[in-house]
Amino acid sequence: MAGHRSAEVPMKTPDAAPWIRARCERYATMLLIVAAALAGCSVAVIKGPIAQPVWKVGNEWAYRYETPSETGTFVWRLDRMETLANEPHYVITAGTREIFYRVADLGFTKEALEGKIVRQISPSTWRPVAFPLSVGLSWDMKYLETRPTEQQTENVERRCVAEGEEALTVPARTFATIRIVCKNTRNNSWVITVWYSPEVNHMVKDEYLVKTGGRASRELLMFRLK
Repeated sequence: MAGHRSAEVPMKTPDAAPWIRARCERYATMLLIVAAALAGCSVAVIKGPIAQPVWKVGNEWAYRYETPSETGTFVWRLDRMETLANEPHYVITAGTREIFYRVADLGFTKEALEGKIVRQISPSTWRPVAFPLSVGLSWDMKYLETRPTEQQTENVERRCVAEGEEALTVPARTFATIRIVCKNTRNNSWVITVWYSPEVNHMVKDEYLVKTGGRASRELLMFRLK
């Protein structure tokens, strides 16, 4: 302890033993508190294949993001259900952005900003997480991606593999996750890595390439499930 020297309390004085006992008791109490905290932070082990989650209106996931040019935070919220082409979809909002995921398999369909479509794929096969999810699972996807505001269209081929389990620490805390890596099957180049947690019913982190160069990432800050 700063400013306190042991020489100031001679070990053979009558007061030494009570002082040492009190100090030890304080340390023991601190250790018990730390041990209890660590026990409460233990990470559950993933058991068996992970079933596809059922999202509910009102679910929220807050993330921080970092790109080569900026950092910030955002909240994904399940705002409503909506039917597109006779298929029920979850509609996730983040400010004026809306993202549509097919309920059947969480396949991405489209993304809109301020009511205008900025990205759309057909068929809705793109999904960085597939279910039932377990280590070793792999899945392939082919689709046409259109970005109307950029006047771009691209035929895309992707392959994702659930590579392994990992205890991952993010700002929210530590979670048991399955790490998934997705690549462009045309040239075997890396596209995105996702860490999925069954406790969160969503990713707790991802890392991905950005078109302007470099990598970006998103990490979970908090979540609320209904």
